[in-house]
Amino acid sequence: MGATVLVIGSGGREHALVWKLSMSPKVARVIAAPGNDGFDGGFEFSKKVDRWPAKLSLGGSEQQSEFKRLGVRALEEKVDLVVVGPDNPLADGIVDVLEAQGLRCFGPTKAAAQLESSKAFAKDVMKAAGVPTAKYFVAKENAEAQKILKSVPWPAPGKPGGWVIKADGLALGKGVRVCSTYEEASQAAADLIGISGSLVIEERLQGEEISWFAFCDGEICALFEPARDYKRLNDGGEGPNTGGMGAFSPVPGIPASWKERVRKEVFLPMLQEMKRRGTPFKGLLYAGLMCDVAADRFWIIEFNARFGDPETQVLLPRMTDDLYSWCEATAAGDLSRATGKADVQFSSQVAVGIVGAARGYPEKPERGHELKFLQPESPESKEELSYFYAGVLRDGPFLRSSGGRVFLALGLGSNFEQARTQAYQRIGHVKFEGMQFRSDIAGGLS
Repeated sequence: MGATVLVIGSGGREHALVWKLSMSPKVARVIAAPGNDGFDGGFEFSKKVDRWPAKLSLGGSEQQSEFKRLGVRALEEKVDLVVVGPDNPLADGIVDVLEAQGLRCFGPTKAAAQLESSKAFAKDVMKAAGVPTAKYFVAKENAEAQKILKSVPWPAPGKPGGWVIKADGLALGKGVRVCSTYEEASQAAADLIGISGSLVIEERLQGEEISWFAFCDGEICALFEPARDYKRLNDGGEGPNTGGMGAFSPVPGIPASWKERVRKEVFLPMLQEMKRRGTPFKGLLYAGLMCDVAADRFWIIEFNARFGDPETQVLLPRMTDDLYSWCEATAAGDLSRATGKADVQFSSQVAVGIVGAARGYPEKPERGHELKFLQPESPESKEELSYFYAGVLRDGPFLRSSGGRVFLALGLGSNFEQARTQAYQRIGHVKFEGMQFRSDIAGGLS
């Protein structure tokens, strides 16, 4: 008998996790709670997949009761491992609740998840650990933020520089404003202070951003290959910040020597400091880096305490290892026995993912529009997926949009041109009223 795995969450990231876990020879059954209506087909192993109802945005005591209800059912169904996808349940302590019931969980405790749920906490840990990061200030109220913003240097018009205003807590990827002028920053501080009651004001860094994941068992880590995502809504990096409009992997131009540097200068010091504080981090730690390759320097912009979305959707299709083995060993606190390898293994393929988003996203996404497939969804192989679904609901034989990011079209190839061409062909095969997507994902790469 193989293992039963419960995946918490409902987005495109969770679709990718369910798909990859279902391909493990060690897994007999994958349960998505709640999943979404796009999970129910499209790949050979979907017969392994079930779904349970779950409410993950209740808050307070109701949320804790929902976590306990899920735990009771998981115990009844003999779940071997719980994999938590989104940030909110982690910040709300789902791992603490489920582990107290006797379940094994892949994901950090509430205390350890503060690396994502509190940017001020993450900055404090980075400073103590000696991890390279930008200069910053913490403001507890708007008046304090305004005073700081008046005191810091601002670049001349058209010159690089400025400051980044970040809500201290979780904000669905939309709690960050990159500001070039005092006026922009002043308004951003006033807008964002209400999200979590405090702000991190951070010096704006120049360079290229990458996302680097690592499995962490509290003491050691196993690194993925990096990916790059696109946060802005529109082509050319214009428009509002979103949860991510596309991604690609691998990332050309990153020096091979950086993997060991990132391990020794970022992940291991963070794990040591978290352990020293009595809050060891077990799960998937995501480091967002700003890179200046020419100067051979990088800085940490932020940490996330879970798989990133949409980077997961372009990393897992390239991953040649068994995802379940890594997750189970991480949760057990024993990465050394996962695969006998120091780091996660990937194919030489290139993956490009393009998000189809609803009109009005990210502020007020429209819902209820029918997805029309101009060509049947027919993957080239039984194990490959063309689309990872996020905001969809089934209406009879149709899917309708139900969220901001509706789906991601995946392209794979031996080079960027092939992968990008396939991804744009696939997104062109799906239409719904008001659909928007960027046309420059992975542009200019070869």
